[in-house]
This record gives sequence, C-alpha cells and structure tokens, in this order.
Amino acid sequence: MIMNSFIKFSLCLLVFLQLNATSFAFEHKDSDVHFLEYDPNVIQKNRFKKKPYFLLFAAQWCHWCHVFNEKTLTDEKVISYLNENFVNVFIDADINTSAYQKYKAKGVPFTVFLNPDTSEYYKYSGTLYAEPFLEVIQDVIQNVKQGKTVDGEKIFAFEYNPPTNFNKSTLDNMRNTYIKGVLDNFDTEEYGVGNGIKTILPETFLYLIKSTKGENRQDSVLWISETLKKAIEKIYDPVEGGFFRFAETGDWQVPHYEKMAGLNAGTILLLYKVNEENPNPKFIEVALQSIQYLSNTLYDEETGSFLSFQAADTSYYFLNENRRKNVKPPLVISKVFTDHLAVTLTYFLDILDYSKDNNLENKVIHSLDFLSGMILNNKRIYHFYTIKEKQWRGKSGLQDHVLLAKLFQRAADKFQNESYNKAYSKMLRFLKLNYYDEKKQIFVDPELDTNDYEYLMAMNGDIVFALMGQSKKSAIPQLSPVKPIITYFSGLDEFLEDKFWDSKNWDFLERSASFLSSADSFLATQSNP
Repeated sequence: MIMNSFIKFSLCLLVFLQLNATSFAFEHKDSDVHFLEYDPNVIQKNRFKKKPYFLLFAAQWCHWCHVFNEKTLTDEKVISYLNENFVNVFIDADINTSAYQKYKAKGVPFTVFLNPDTSEYYKYSGTLYAEPFLEVIQDVIQNVKQGKTVDGEKIFAFEYNPPTNFNKSTLDNMRNTYIKGVLDNFDTEEYGVGNGIKTILPETFLYLIKSTKGENRQDSVLWISETLKKAIEKIYDPVEGGFFRFAETGDWQVPHYEKMAGLNAGTILLLYKVNEENPNPKFIEVALQSIQYLSNTLYDEETGSFLSFQAADTSYYFLNENRRKNVKPPLVISKVFTDHLAVTLTYFLDILDYSKDNNLENKVIHSLDFLSGMILNNKRIYHFYTIKEKQWRGKSGLQDHVLLAKLFQRAADKFQNESYNKAYSKMLRFLKLNYYDEKKQIFVDPELDTNDYEYLMAMNGDIVFALMGQSKKSAIPQLSPVKPIITYFSGLDEFLEDKFWDSKNWDFLERSASFLSSADSFLATQSNP
C-alpha cells in the first residue's frame, strides 16, 4: 500500500519535505515525462483519458525540485510508468498561486494525485528518489484500479459556524489561544518554534512583541532574541548578507540555501524591533548587511524594483569571499512577483523608520512607482513581470489584490503621494467588485475553497488594515464595514487549538498573526473612538 511505501522509504524523504526548495520550474518542457502545462481547465479537459492525475508543483528557485528532476524524472522506469498510466501536469507554484492554494500545497516540490474523476486521492510534500517514487506511483495505480483509498489518510473537515454578533471576549479567547500555543511550542533549548524544521517567523514574532504582557512578554523577547542569535549563527550568509530560507533540523543544522526577499525584509524589521528591547550590536550589523544584500543582489536597476528569490547553490555558500569572486553566484530569478514584492515593500516602509539610508528609500520609492504604474495604467492587475520580455503577465488572484491594497494604503500615508492613493483606491474597488461576498460579508476567492479558513483569515486580516486606512482618506465611502469581517473570523479559537495539536508546519502562525493584528487594531478604534 502507498502508506507502507512512504514508511519504508521515509529516510529518502530526508526530512526537508515540508518547505523545500533550484531551478526546475521550466525544465519540464524538455522532460521525457509528457507534462501538460497547467491552466484552470486542463484537469477537466483530460477526464476522457480515464487515468489518474500526477500534479507536480515546483518553482524555479527550488533546489529539491531540481534534485527531483535530475534524480527521479530522468529514470527510464519512472518516465515510462508515468507516461503510460497518468495524466501528468506541471504547475509553477509561483505563477499559479490559485492552484497552489486550491490544493493546499505546502512548500515545493509538492505532489498531488487525483482520481480519474478529478477527486483528490493523496498528496505529499518533498522529494523522493527514483526507486521509492516508482513504488508510490505503482501503489497509486493498483489502488485506484481497485477503487481503494489510501489507508490511514482521513481528512476531517473543520465545521465552522461564524459568530453572528461581535463579542470582544471571543476575540480575546482567540488571541489567548494563539499566544499560549506559540509559547508552549517554543523550543527553549535550541530556540525557534517546534522541534522540526526551524525558520524565522517574522509576523509571529513581531506580533508576540507587540501583544504580550508581563512574564509572557519577557519570555517572548528573550526567546525571540535567542532565536535570532541562533539564526545568525546557522542560517545567515556572513559574506554577502541575507538569511537562508530555513534549516532542516531542530538544531538549525543543514540550511536550505534559498534566499527570499520577503523573509529577509521581515527579519530585518524584527532585528530592529528586538534590538529596541534587548540591544545587541550584532543585530544592527546583520540588519544593515542584509539591507545591502537586498539593495544590491535582489534589486533590478532596469525595472527599479526588488526581486523575490535567489536560488540555492550548496557548494557556493561554503566558499569564502575570495573564492566566490571566481565562481558564478546562484541564480536570481528574473521576475517581479506582485504579491512577493508587496510583502517586501510593506516591511521596508517600517524599516525606513530605523534605517536612514537614502539609497534604500529611493529604491523603495522606485519599486512603489513600478507597481503603481502597473495598477494605474492597466485595466487589470497582473501577477508577475518578466524582465527578459519586459512584460506584465499572469492572472492575478485575491492575494495580489489584498497585498497591494494594504501596501499602497501604507505608502500613501507615509509619502503623501497622490499616485499611491489612487492605486490604493483602485485596489479597493477591484476587491469589492471581484471578491466581496455580500452574504458572508467577507472577501473570498471564487476559484478557491471557501472553507479554507486559514487563508481567508489572513487575507481578510490584511484587507481590514486597508479598509481602516480608507476611513482616514474616505477614498471609497462605506465600501465594506470592518466589523463583520472581524466578527466572522473571531470564533476560530478551536481551529487554532487543532492546528497546534498536530502541526509540523508553522505557516498558519504567520497567517493567524495577520488577522489577530488587524483585530487588535480594530479593537483599539472601538476603545478610542
């Protein structure tokens, strides 16, 4: 059975399954595996073949996607079996964000098997080598032909009845559940959250610093400070600056060497915030060096915009400064992704309060101008810009619109720029027109599962920030009351409890922090009208 195969070959999964990471994303076009390029209709179009589906999510910057391509998808037995028995679909996780969210993917590479009727059969995160992967796909075919399901894999849908009336105590319960869950799961020996994969969680840690009191706050500041020290020691590039994506083990060993702009910008802000509470010259040194990394390596002078990813190269980062000069550096992905850039710039708006670097401020403004130009000069919002083709492309989704609205509300306030205010107002109109559910009084993505509370909670939390900014500017009077949004998601304390019980992936902490932070801001307006 398929689950036995996974157990048998668990060592081959290497533990780096949850969030994995180089350049595979477009190699499928030359693959001997007969991949179909994903589009929203490709699954339904191929139902007549009456075969199960193999969906592969990958990304151009992802190291283990590259390994999977080189070590597994070149194996003749694997190629033959996939081509004969499956409809094979390749999905670029960065470009097809709606599909990534639809199948609730966790990291890349991510594999989804669908039954011939397109219902979900099984999915997993990470890389398998040729032999164990062949056993897995053989088990899939055997079970599907016999009409069997995967043993032991039962997915229980969370049943949620949103509150109909606002109640502050309900929100308090949710906040307390979140804070207690994070602190209870903090590793006070090796630091970071949990005992598995270790990474920096900027939104989570920033929220703890802002929202905890008394002993909880003392513990939070201390543990976060120690986490940053450990991260600097283990997953930081001392030569060029910048933090790597995560470490595979609980003791922060074996970094995953991708560098992400958003994660680094969030970490820089966190370093400044923690330094205010627990001064450490090393924090400022690393923050400044990481700013230089983002401003140089991950900045494109042609577009005047920050880029999102630098791919991994394990051997490169073992070299000292002199030896690196003679070696080609890891690939910087030559695309500007709307959602990733919006996250990076939102962090930078706060970083500018600490850094008096005029060069950084100019680059932030250039990036804002680049995005606002896309918004104001087009009838639609695009998901990414290809530097080589000098063209905006890709269907945008809820996340793009939300993050842009939040960003330009903040940018308009900070720089008093009318173009940014116009971009902000346009994003609110787009959100209202395309994503607002009048019945539920929240914002949803019509292409995605409306029961994906984790995702919707995060998106609506960010929208709340934008809508609260609207009240200052009266950009679109009475677009949508904030209160119903806060009320709708305020009863998810049980949902959070369930997440803490069995979680191995802590992404939900980042998403929950976004909503809780917006809810706290809303409560502040109620207390101080």
